[in-house]
Amino acid sequence: MNVGSGGFLFSRARVPLLVPRLPDTVKIVPYLRRIDAERWYSNFGPLWWEFREALEARLYVQTGASEIHVAFTTSGTCAIELALRCRALRGRRYCLMPSFTFVATAHAVCNAQLIPYLVDVDPRSFVLTPDIARRALRRLPEQPAAVLVVSAFGAPPDILGWQAFERDEGIPVVFDAAGATTSLDRIGAQPVAISLHATKTLGIGEGGAVISANPALIERITAMTAFGCFSGSRTSEVRGGNYHISEYAAAIGLAALGGLDDKISKLRDVTMQYRERLANSSLELQDGIGERWVSGTLNVLMPEDRLAGALGRFDSAGVEWRRWWGLGCHTHPAFESAPALELPITTDVAPRLIGVPCHTELDPAQIDVVCDLLLSPKMA
Repeated sequence: MNVGSGGFLFSRARVPLLVPRLPDTVKIVPYLRRIDAERWYSNFGPLWWEFREALEARLYVQTGASEIHVAFTTSGTCAIELALRCRALRGRRYCLMPSFTFVATAHAVCNAQLIPYLVDVDPRSFVLTPDIARRALRRLPEQPAAVLVVSAFGAPPDILGWQAFERDEGIPVVFDAAGATTSLDRIGAQPVAISLHATKTLGIGEGGAVISANPALIERITAMTAFGCFSGSRTSEVRGGNYHISEYAAAIGLAALGGLDDKISKLRDVTMQYRERLANSSLELQDGIGERWVSGTLNVLMPEDRLAGALGRFDSAGVEWRRWWGLGCHTHPAFESAPALELPITTDVAPRLIGVPCHTELDPAQIDVVCDLLLSPKMA
């Protein structure tokens, strides 16, 4: 597998792990013509507003929320950073977060001028839970400025549980729900950061957003994406930067929304084929994936004594695989000195949670190849 200059994955493998798919050119052209006519290329143009309204409308229906507001950012990482900068308690140093996440999460914490304090995750859901966080609070040298909760590979986060946590503990909560845009089943006042990268169910190439029922929070984050200037003003009132998306990104977003239901349907079909083939085996899939929610990735939790053999068979057969989150943030040199509590679940689960091919271009024959290799006699 090779990585192109834009971060996309190009592969000649028999069964590629990932084949990103954005809207075809013909679907984007009508929006590009509108840009040509308006001569408005960035800075909250008409397509930006239309994309925001369309995404908010979709999330209203998806979540049943009474109020939803969206602030677009240049990436999912920036979305986390800006949400933390708005919500973290002043005068505190730490952000409590799971070590088991993609390393971008920890970078966002540092970019928000906080120190990641790494803790473990639940062995079934692979996420930091309110109970784990409560136990961790009793062991920290000082109370954290915020808790950063990570959605595991696109699973819907426990919004209600974390609302209760914030109410009881008085510590702000921010969600890193990078891959969960189409899986969210509830939205509250706590900010939810999503990614709009090309590999996500809803992708625009590169981008992100913060979602919340709190209009003042979203207004502030939107201002932060434009050098701290609130709508209609050229006076910088809060610290910010150049974090907003262009009209071209909004054009892709509008086209992507138009084909999103079909994309979700295809991903659900692929995931359910895996679920049916792997049923009654020793292999585990995330709870609800394919049934209640879908993602652009699919992970299989494998028994340790079967792992090396299965990965060897993948490599020999040209089936790509990946540990999407690696072995935890604490294993990266950039964060090996970050404070942490014990991480037994992360240490156990991370090596065994393997990303298998999952994308809209995957055909049944390729799924059969993957499942046959997983369910060889040694794996049954």
